[in-house]
Amino acid sequence: VLDGITTTPIGDSSINVTKDYLAYDAYWSVTGTGGSVSTMVIELAGYAASNAFGVYSGSQSVELFAGSNVAGNQVVLSIAADGSVYRNFVDTGVDFGGNLFGFYLHSLDGWFYSDTNRNSDQVDHMAAYRGNNSDYVQLPGWSAGKWTSSEYILAWEDLLGGGDADYEDFVVMVESVDPVPEPSTVLLLGVGLLGLIGLGRKVKK
Repeated sequence: VLDGITTTPIGDSSINVTKDYLAYDAYWSVTGTGGSVSTMVIELAGYAASNAFGVYSGSQSVELFAGSNVAGNQVVLSIAADGSVYRNFVDTGVDFGGNLFGFYLHSLDGWFYSDTNRNSDQVDHMAAYRGNNSDYVQLPGWSAGKWTSSEYILAWEDLLGGGDADYEDFVVMVESVDPVPEPSTVLLLGVGLLGLIGLGRKVKK
């Protein structure tokens, strides 16, 4: 799929799909632009007509693409300061706790989340790849451009238990988002910083 959208060099992506996926991709946030564009790349699945893709936070979710959408379709996700979630600049009426969310794919086989721990089969159904500022890609129907480090390809497997593990059942590019370390990692980082502050104070004394 990546080779198919890469334009320079033609048909040869510099991203290695078996090695270059993100180590953590469970939770995300919209960057300082305040809005994130998602573009469907391809959907090669028996469930294509019913698959739905969106974002979630806790028990709340907002659908971005439905089974009727096709490659090249785009949608804008925005999260206001009060947590209100906007789809294509229209308030969905759903409020998240803040600018922290995960992605989901809903297929006839179940709900699959970017946070593997939420999946009933405990299988990782999403692989995320970050642009490297060197490849040029052309998404269906849109002009070619550089795949930047603020853009990510999310590739999904839509079958319970991992299916055939081809991760091409639903592929989407999302931009102006950043992966956020898991809460436990953030907590450990915070404790580490507090320890350094305490050590600094001791040294000063």
